[in-house]
Amino acid sequence: MSKAEPTVKLVLVTGVSGAGHSTALKILEDYGFTAVDNLPLALVEPLVALEVETEGRSIAIGLDARTSGFEEDAVARLVHNLARRLGDGFKMLFISADHVNLMRRYNATRRQHPLGQDLDLDTAVRADMKRMRDVEALANIVIDSSGLAPADLRRAMLESLDLTEAAPMPVHIQSFSYRHGLPETADLIIDMRFAKNPHWDDELRKLTGLDDNVAAFLARDEAANIILQQLREMLTLMLNRMKGDGRPNLTLAFGCTGGKHRSVWAAAQIAKWIEAQGHPIHLYHRELDEMAGL
Repeated sequence: MSKAEPTVKLVLVTGVSGAGHSTALKILEDYGFTAVDNLPLALVEPLVALEVETEGRSIAIGLDARTSGFEEDAVARLVHNLARRLGDGFKMLFISADHVNLMRRYNATRRQHPLGQDLDLDTAVRADMKRMRDVEALANIVIDSSGLAPADLRRAMLESLDLTEAAPMPVHIQSFSYRHGLPETADLIIDMRFAKNPHWDDELRKLTGLDDNVAAFLARDEAANIILQQLREMLTLMLNRMKGDGRPNLTLAFGCTGGKHRSVWAAAQIAKWIEAQGHPIHLYHRELDEMAGL
């Protein structure tokens, strides 16, 4: 299932420093926009001409106090020109936050404010908020991020930009052998070494978890099937929550001693079930593929 092509092709993302414009850019990037941060103001229109008007790509450009040439008059001219050229395909998004939240965020991260080289933090925050008032008035969309979690900010942005929810989250599933190490990219590892081992059956030893006889053998293991059912119940909750939070993908890894029977069977079982829930699946059997020279 693919996302509908968005009407909005260009989003200028700006706001007071610390309010979350970088988070907003990441949200748009996860949605499918090409995100560019801190581009000199003079290069915005040439980039739009190439990427949006010529190539038809959707891009999001971040502007803030660090941006070269960032002055209210220059930003106003830019916004006017882009609105004239792109019409409804252009939106300007301003992320704001109140003074208390901005102070708390900078104190928590201990990052220096962009205007803070010659000013204390409180003065720098207030100066930036004052400086950005006229810029805020240019925006089509203003979102106050005070107290918002990233998932709440994402929902507010997608609704304001009239963007549909993204396609179901892709899920990467792989099997592996503990002898050859854990997969570095796995978000969740399920150890299948508790299951009955087909390796000790002479007729099954040379087969893999993809073979019907091995699958039938493991299907008779009550403990293994109970664990996989409990995993399905857990994943139902996880996948629904991750979709709401805009998680871009999830990687599950199933391991056993040799990476040939139990892990392969379990990975295939869960992959089939997750695909039936509507998620794109990428299934990879590490040890089998390496033996096959893939």
